[in-house]
Amino acid sequence: MNYLIFDNDVYYDLEGKTGRAPKSDIQAVFKGSNMEAAVAVIDTLQKQIAAPEKSPSRRDEVLSSAFTGEYLTQSERIAENLFQVIAVEKPRINEVYKYLGFENVRLLVPYAVALREYLKNNKLLDENKRIVFLDHLGDQVLLTIFNKEVFTTPRRLSKVLKQVTRELLRSQESYRSQNKLEAEISFLIVNNSQEIIDEVVSSGLETKENIVFVKDAYPALSGLRQGKFSMHYMLPEQFIRLRELKVAKKRVFKLGVMLGILAVFLAVLLGIYSVNKTASSRLKNLQLEAVSLSKTLEKDYLTKYKDILRSKKKINFPYYLNAFLEVLPYECVPESITIKEVSSGHYKFEAILSLDPKDKPFSRMSLSKAFKQAKIENILVKDNPGLKITLDIF
Repeated sequence: MNYLIFDNDVYYDLEGKTGRAPKSDIQAVFKGSNMEAAVAVIDTLQKQIAAPEKSPSRRDEVLSSAFTGEYLTQSERIAENLFQVIAVEKPRINEVYKYLGFENVRLLVPYAVALREYLKNNKLLDENKRIVFLDHLGDQVLLTIFNKEVFTTPRRLSKVLKQVTRELLRSQESYRSQNKLEAEISFLIVNNSQEIIDEVVSSGLETKENIVFVKDAYPALSGLRQGKFSMHYMLPEQFIRLRELKVAKKRVFKLGVMLGILAVFLAVLLGIYSVNKTASSRLKNLQLEAVSLSKTLEKDYLTKYKDILRSKKKINFPYYLNAFLEVLPYECVPESITIKEVSSGHYKFEAILSLDPKDKPFSRMSLSKAFKQAKIENILVKDNPGLKITLDIF
């Protein structure tokens, strides 16, 4: 960053190299260097204006009306509901931007504000005294009076020593007359010229004890480098450009947010689609797998339990009983008919028949197809002829 005092000539600090050059030669001074700069302008006007802090819109209205439209203003709070409004002629600000370019002016403040920062950083502000800064700048001396944050318009004095002393006394008296309500006012002189100090002391205006000498040739440039600033002068068209840029950035931001939301939404949709597609494919595979397993299980169950199902098939006892009794001759009297389980899946049908009347022989028996494998035996039943019919049922 470079530092400039923009006046009829330009006083500069370019990366530690200081000097003075006509405004017309400023491009040559910056040749080969970055032109970004913090700039101070000397000629300002100040007013102390009361305005309501709690109502920003009303405050801004009051402060902006402190000067006419030919000035550009900046303000700073100096007490509760009290502000210092600092005005610079619009052509002067325009000239700075014209020579340096809009993009290169990073900071534009009053010279007195930069000088005040120098006093603060070097602890030269006095609570009990007014500071009179005599800044030997080129072929002139700038006289500025500080009362804490408040300052006067810098006065341009000739560097003729006797005239400097005379104007110093005149400025002190004028300041006292404008602040009659205050108690006795005393001054502390701060100066960067030993010759001026010697002249002031020899004239008897001040003693050496009430004068501070600073060796800095450009204290305002040092203040620009060291200080922190809450103001910056801009042209109206720059405000318009910044407002348009701000609106454009806001629109771009909103568009970016909308695109971001859309991107997230699409990502979610794609994710859901992908999950659903995967889930659908997985479900289909599971269904096919289930069908396959079902068929396999059915086949395995049939193979495994075929014999068991066959062996566990229930015997239709009424069928065998009816099939036997339907073809039984009338002379044969059933003494007993039983169906017993011999082993797992093996039953034995057994019928004991007696002859009635007892003196007649058995007729030839013709059994149903169910008893095709039956065994017929002649036996005695209660000492009378009888038959025993047995059938193995599986």
